[in-house]
Amino acid sequence: MTGSLADQFKAGFRRHAAGVALVVGETATGPVGATVSSVASVSADPALLSFSLARASSVGPQLVGCDRLSVFVLSADQADLAAAYADRRAERFTDEQGWARDERGLVLPGAVATFRGRAVRVIPAGGSWLVLLEVDEVELGRPVAPLVHHDREYWTPAPLPEDRVLPLLRAVEG
Repeated sequence: MTGSLADQFKAGFRRHAAGVALVVGETATGPVGATVSSVASVSADPALLSFSLARASSVGPQLVGCDRLSVFVLSADQADLAAAYADRRAERFTDEQGWARDERGLVLPGAVATFRGRAVRVIPAGGSWLVLLEVDEVELGRPVAPLVHHDREYWTPAPLPEDRVLPLLRAVEG
């Protein structure tokens, strides 16, 4: 492969399948949100998750300035929502997208899981910020097929055929 290390790095991570989520916060001028595929579990006690945001994006600086954030893990049925929040020109927070509001703030029916909390650390990391979110509320949605981002497209995983899984389990179990 030719190209800069940055180009090779990006190409390598396009081959890494990752779950898709929306990170949403409230500002004085209204809600802001972005699609992320970098959500990771950091700690169960205390409950911490991480995600990254591009520092050069229009939404990143607004999100890191929010008092509270919500992370909505998307289902396979929500690929259009993920695409909209990845496009800075797309309309956001419309009734057609399914948003609702309650005493906790914005609610996204159909999300696989919702994590709410506050950013306890925002670490500059190259052209991005690494955000550590201390989670104080988790809401589980219906156990439906998740949305995955891979090679610049949205997918949903399928189970491996049983004849492929059993040899893998036997090898792991030793």
